[in-house]
Amino acid sequence: MLGKIIYKPVSVFFLTVIIIFCSVYSSWAQETGDKQQQKVLLQEQQVHSPHKATMYSAVVPGLGQIYNKKYWKLPVIYGLTGVFIYAFDFNNNQYNKYKNAYAEFDTGERVEFEGYTNKEIILRLKDNYRRNRDLNVILLAGVYMLNIIDATVDAHLFNYDISEDLSLNIQPSMMRNINQQNALGLTCRLSF
Repeated sequence: MLGKIIYKPVSVFFLTVIIIFCSVYSSWAQETGDKQQQKVLLQEQQVHSPHKATMYSAVVPGLGQIYNKKYWKLPVIYGLTGVFIYAFDFNNNQYNKYKNAYAEFDTGERVEFEGYTNKEIILRLKDNYRRNRDLNVILLAGVYMLNIIDATVDAHLFNYDISEDLSLNIQPSMMRNINQQNALGLTCRLSF
């Protein structure tokens, strides 16, 4: 009988201690988990630096896009770069060929070059290849600058969150006008 009397209050006491411990522990664990999750999110946001992406793209074109995890842009950057380098090389070779031919026409060493007998035509072709060569250098510099700008903008927008619910709801509605009369209208609601 004495064991039952002592057993009941002791069991109630231990049950109360266990319930309090579990509730305190769960709230502590939730706070700790929330703080750790916020800390990880904050570190992820701080770790992705637009300055790094800019510097990477300035040093090696395309490296900023790799840093931003936009791998699909690499073939575009290197493809355009390859096309413009090839065009520069072709135009530069043609320019040098026609420049030498024009110089030979001036000295009188040559009277025909690739079917052309007029040195004015050779001069125009030489100038045309020089202009195309210079234009390729400008376009190559443009691709390089766009590469850097793209990496910087992507890095700034890296953590930008877009909601899944982008919608436009148009519904008929009843409104009151200035004279306190009911009027029919349309309500446009944009959710984002």
